[in-house]
Amino acid sequence: MSELWPHLPAVVAAAMYIQLKNGDAPAPRSSHPDQIWAPVGGRVSTNRVRGLVDALTSLGEKYGFPESAVPEARVAFDRSAAAILRSHMDLSWAEAGNRDLWSFTSLVALPHLTKWRFGTDNRERWVATDLTRHTWARLWWQAVVFAEHEQILAALTESDLNQLLERRSIGGDPRLVRETARAVTELSGNAPRRRVIRDVTLRLMRYLAFVDVRALTDQQIRDLCSKLTTETLRRLPGEELPHQRRHNVSAM
Repeated sequence: MSELWPHLPAVVAAAMYIQLKNGDAPAPRSSHPDQIWAPVGGRVSTNRVRGLVDALTSLGEKYGFPESAVPEARVAFDRSAAAILRSHMDLSWAEAGNRDLWSFTSLVALPHLTKWRFGTDNRERWVATDLTRHTWARLWWQAVVFAEHEQILAALTESDLNQLLERRSIGGDPRLVRETARAVTELSGNAPRRRVIRDVTLRLMRYLAFVDVRALTDQQIRDLCSKLTTETLRRLPGEELPHQRRHNVSAM
């Protein structure tokens, strides 16, 4: 049964972010006096919130927290943190789409780790406006999308995930995300991954203008993503990719 986590109203979240950016200590807490709740459902206990804080803090320490860490360590933290978030936060998809819930997570429960992971310059990492950019929302959803396919998630870079999840026509369908990621990681070999995944996603978005993939079986989606990836790889040697060619023409 899914549970309800506290919500931090946007106006409160904005004020807290400014205070943290101005130097307030990012101390984790299990509740906030201005938090609110969804009207129906079982509310998570403060002990459950503390359990999440403790689990992620222990994980962070393995990757260098509270000292600064190299980008590779922070990305490795993300991959492990995704599973921990998902196991500790039993949310319905509707509840997980609530921005105020994730603002509570970053600003009240986990501000020390949010600051360690991203600093305080980027407001989107703290105040949940775009869930694909928020420090913790993006990890929870990654864990959902790649459930039982964690080896694919582990093989992806941050740039790969941005290409897949920030393109809404692709990121809104877990099967498309998984199978595109699978095809690119398994077929690209030594080809430049960034070029490959950018071109594959552009091809896929053009395809989605004409076909409703919800009508396709899992195998048909897998075959489609493999086909598009193979087409991209065939064009790589000695020829500019389509998006590069358009860029060069527009620059003339």
